[in-house]
Amino acid sequence: MILLKPMSDFDFHQFLNLSIDSYAEEKVKAGNWKEDVAYEKSKQEFNRLLPDGHHTTDHLLYSIINVESDAKVGSLWVHCKVEDKEAFIYEFAVDEDHQGKGYGTRAIQELEQILQDQGMNGLSLHVFGHNKNAIRLYERLGFETTNMNMKKSL
Repeated sequence: MILLKPMSDFDFHQFLNLSIDSYAEEKVKAGNWKEDVAYEKSKQEFNRLLPDGHHTTDHLLYSIINVESDAKVGSLWVHCKVEDKEAFIYEFAVDEDHQGKGYGTRAIQELEQILQDQGMNGLSLHVFGHNKNAIRLYERLGFETTNMNMKKSL
C-alpha cells in the first residue's frame, strides 16, 4: 500500500536536484541536447515550470510513501490544467531498488483518484522512447500513444 504525500521542503530540494540531473541525462540520451549544455538547459526548464518551487500554482508534487515501512519509494510531479480539466505528469519516478514491486501501478491509481476528485477528466504524460519499462507500465495502466517523434542519426 502506498500514500501520495505532498513533498516537504526537504523532499522537494532533494527531488529537484535529482530531477534536474536526470532530465539532462535523458535529453542527452534521446539525442535532444548536447552534453555540455544539458544541465543548464534542464535547470532553466525546471525554473520556468516551477517558479515558486513546490508551491507553484496548479502543480502537485508528491513523495510516494510505502505505508508499511513509512519509507519514501519515489516521487510524482503533476500539472493540473484546471480550465481544460486535464492533468499532465511531468515526472514520475520509483527508486531503482523499489521498482517491479507494484509501487508505480499503485501510485498512478492513487493519482487518478485524486485527479478525479478534483474534477480532472484526463491524464497524459511524455515518456522517452528508450524507457521500455515505463512504456510497458503506462500501456498496462491504459495510457494510449497520442503522438510519436522519431529520429534517425546520420
